[in-house]
Amino acid sequence: MLVWFVYVNYVQSFPGIDLKSFGFYVHVCYVLLACLLLVGGFLQKPALTVFSGLLLFILPIVQLIRSFPENPGEVLLLYLIPLSVGFYFFTNGNNN
Repeated sequence: MLVWFVYVNYVQSFPGIDLKSFGFYVHVCYVLLACLLLVGGFLQKPALTVFSGLLLFILPIVQLIRSFPENPGEVLLLYLIPLSVGFYFFTNGNNN
């Protein structure tokens, strides 16, 4: 689900390389962390999964704090998916 979410929201709408833009770094972080989470799921030790889950949990919180919308109901669902997936993998790692 996270791979689909990152593909639809961040890979398809990837901005041009603009090192001064906050949005560029957010897009790069989501794509990189989703790849790390996917790779960490196949590894024996859960360290990579827990680390990428922690960062995936923190990144939507930073986005909400940085640009808190006037009507958070519409935008909150966009942040809820990576927030919940990040929290799950941060707390459980890649245990079954």
